Amino acid sequence: MRRFTRADAVIAQELDELVGKSSPYSMSSPQFGNPTLHDFVKGLILSTNIIEVIDKHLPNGYRADWGQVIEDDGNTLSKECDIIIYKGKPFKLIKNKSISFVLVNKKQTRIVIQVKSSIQSVTRDSKEYSRELRKFVPELWFITECCWAKSKTRAAKIEKELKKSGYRESVYFYRMDERSFNKTINYDSFVKFINAIKKLK
Repeated sequence: MRRFTRADAVIAQELDELVGKSSPYSMSSPQFGNPTLHDFVKGLILSTNIIEVIDKHLPNGYRADWGQVIEDDGNTLSKECDIIIYKGKPFKLIKNKSISFVLVNKKQTRIVIQVKSSIQSVTRDSKEYSRELRKFVPELWFITECCWAKSKTRAAKIEKELKKSGYRESVYFYRMDERSFNKTINYDSFVKFINAIKKLK
């Protein structure tokens, strides 16, 4: 891991805050003595929290939102996208007291991020999602809060599997050993992710 700068340390602190906000929901499970939230709800909470962080670092003219990508013909829509990073104004903004949802033109889209509360292995659903979304977007990334991996080696295998499935970049916030429940925060990956967002052109 490269040496952290002072700016990197600030980003690392943002990860601590993000994990603190999201973990009670992502870890909702009878296994942890908590009622289980629906996976969609857990993912939406995490996505919203990540968008709040991304918004602080995006260059001028860029936005991050939940929504779908629309083809130039105006008729074909992608699957639902947890996070879309795009340039300019959306094709359509649907907003009320409860939600903010966008339709973004394909040509405006820079990155789509699939968000999962946790990962143990790359599922068929994630592979199919990647195959479908890559028709619409130049880059597809994967973010998960918890990577169920005892070692860095196991986590690296999962990341390699994600790349093989078409995800250009992947980030996990921490590793968790499923036997001891020891948590290892992954600051380096998160800092690289935020610094990549800052450099969008």
